[in-house]
Amino acid sequence: MKLISTILSLILFFCFSLKADDTVRERVYIHTDKNCYIAGENIWLKFYVIDSNFQPSLLSKVGYIEICDTEMPRIQLKVALEKGSGAGKMKIPSNLPTGIYRLTGYTRYMRNEGEKVLFEKQIAIINAKQQTPDPVRFNTVESFENLKMPEKALLDRKEPSNLMINTDRKEYGNRKKVIVSLDNIPENTANLVISVSRTDSIAFVPEINKQEWLKQVKGTFDFSHQWIPEYEGHIINCKCTPKPNQQLISNISIVGKDIRYFNGKLNYENGLANFYTSGLSGKQQIVTSVVSSMYNKAPYRLDLISPFYESLPLNLPALQIYMSEKQLIERYLGVQIQEKTDNDSIEIINQPSNHFAFQPFSSYDLDEYTRFSSISETILEFVNLVRVSKVGNTRKIRVYLENEQRFSIGNTLVLIDGVPLYDHEEILAYNPMYIKKINIYDGRYLFGGEYHECIVSFITHDGNLPFFKLTEGSQLFDYDCPQLPQSLVTPDYSTDEFINSRKPDFRHTLYWNPDVEYTKGQTVNLSFYTSDLCGEFKVTVEGITTDGKLINGNSSFLVTEDTN
Repeated sequence: MKLISTILSLILFFCFSLKADDTVRERVYIHTDKNCYIAGENIWLKFYVIDSNFQPSLLSKVGYIEICDTEMPRIQLKVALEKGSGAGKMKIPSNLPTGIYRLTGYTRYMRNEGEKVLFEKQIAIINAKQQTPDPVRFNTVESFENLKMPEKALLDRKEPSNLMINTDRKEYGNRKKVIVSLDNIPENTANLVISVSRTDSIAFVPEINKQEWLKQVKGTFDFSHQWIPEYEGHIINCKCTPKPNQQLISNISIVGKDIRYFNGKLNYENGLANFYTSGLSGKQQIVTSVVSSMYNKAPYRLDLISPFYESLPLNLPALQIYMSEKQLIERYLGVQIQEKTDNDSIEIINQPSNHFAFQPFSSYDLDEYTRFSSISETILEFVNLVRVSKVGNTRKIRVYLENEQRFSIGNTLVLIDGVPLYDHEEILAYNPMYIKKINIYDGRYLFGGEYHECIVSFITHDGNLPFFKLTEGSQLFDYDCPQLPQSLVTPDYSTDEFINSRKPDFRHTLYWNPDVEYTKGQTVNLSFYTSDLCGEFKVTVEGITTDGKLINGNSSFLVTEDTN
């Protein structure tokens, strides 16, 4: 049960902490598809976690990324990690001001060493609608040659690399196939990323000082032992308000057709509670609940707490921009096309799989039965081994335990779309027309310190609590769980139908592969298609070897209108 899993988490963390100053360290490196973006574009990224020996870290299952200026975090993202690796995308708000921003990356476990170990890099974001320069954030120059290279960038030294990057041609037309071959990949490569985007002459952004990052990997700092690693999955943090002065039961549940129910233990000194989850991803609706230890209503609420570090830079340099009207217009059009595409697609909430490994012993699809006017009548007429009993002034749902020849003692866990109902009258008064299915689970269940005999789960047609009003002590939140890897979808112009399509294609990033697969001693061939944009395109390959060497290689090709 979840209690056992939580105890294991604490035991393992204690074991790790004993040697934390010697061996257990995590460091992060983040690859992005480019360094300069237009407000409204997507940032494609690869999140890579290593230990102090440059081996992929298996400890953390969640990575955190923040894009900040000196005022506040502007974009935040959680990514799911598997064997130290994760990938995702961040949507840049269309109203974000022009300027230099700091991108940081870390794991929860790294917070034990403070902000000095956070991964940092600078990116530029240009708002094509912003006409009036903000001298604090940016200033314009007359030509690209006038862009001054910041002194910090001179410190950046790329390690020599024998990596060979070749394209099958040096010049292509629009919507033509490009084949890229990679040779001499180091045998001990642990992480390899490739990105292809247009080389624009509109801004300069210094690259990461990789030598300083390598020093950081080997560095050791004071370790607080405060932050437990997320080695199973995302740890959701909550705070009870007001500060509790009685024994309470706190839990969170994911709204949906499956059971994702987590019990947390409150710290009565500060009102904080941690919920140890696993397998959650994407956008979810979370219900937090708090009741007294006797399952009665209590004058408390459970608020979600941001898991992000939210460390802000003290200052950032002003971005110098060459206002190339043609390039800015083309990229702005690309953003508008992307926006249209995103709006036309329906965002589907990721429904997590069932938290339990077992199946209900009995299930009822109400569409196959005669509909009754109340839930109690429905149970009475055809839901076998379940009954509604009067206990004092309230009614309770009980399940018959066939092996023990008795009904449950009254603490049956009743759920609607995964949300617990301690007062069973809430479901008994609900319109049964909204209910699609009833699942019955027999046996005993332990959620943290919360014990239940049997579970009765009511599931609506869409699994989204239609017309259901949460009672006092419960709150509904939209919550971003860790993002699973996402792929950059690009057009396939291999047929005349797509080549001659009148749909404009203003892709600035032509190709993004955060996990390049390769076989020792063999050439890697990758392919993609050009867009309607012309100009020079840069192929960038980055990676890390298991002995701490950074792989970096570049190549380029041209796209013109007249080439066949």
